[in-house]
Amino acid sequence: MPHPFSTAITEQLETIAERLLACLKDVDDETLWTDFAPNLSSPGNLVLHLIGNLNQYVLHTLGGKNVYRERQKEFSDKPGTSREKLSEMFAATIRECITVVNTLDDERLSRTYTVQGFAYNGYGILIHATEHLSHHTGQFSWFCKYLFKADIDFYKGRDLNVQ
Repeated sequence: MPHPFSTAITEQLETIAERLLACLKDVDDETLWTDFAPNLSSPGNLVLHLIGNLNQYVLHTLGGKNVYRERQKEFSDKPGTSREKLSEMFAATIRECITVVNTLDDERLSRTYTVQGFAYNGYGILIHATEHLSHHTGQFSWFCKYLFKADIDFYKGRDLNVQ
């Protein structure tokens, strides 16, 4: 049975991933790789960055997967990958992360790891990875609402005033 903290992280990863994928469907393949300002990565590059971060923090550090990350290329490369393929890549990464997260026990969550020169325990790595994913998904959501006039309503049909 997964650790209770792992269960909470899994729920957050699933929710945040659903939101990013909901936004991604509103971006056409041409726009996917367009930089809209000098310091604003394209939607596609932002997804590549999220995949890279999850690979490094969760899959490599906690899961032992052999990953070599070239972080700068996540922002500079324009591979032209289709929206559908990029969505599949992202969803597969999330599924892999969830598999790793659900194997973690107290010992592995309490152990100290070094990632990008920073020391984190397993809890800290999962908090970082989830927060990072959430942060950039929020950017992506704003981007899609503003630039593409997308009607993204993550809570459609729910009364959020209920206590």
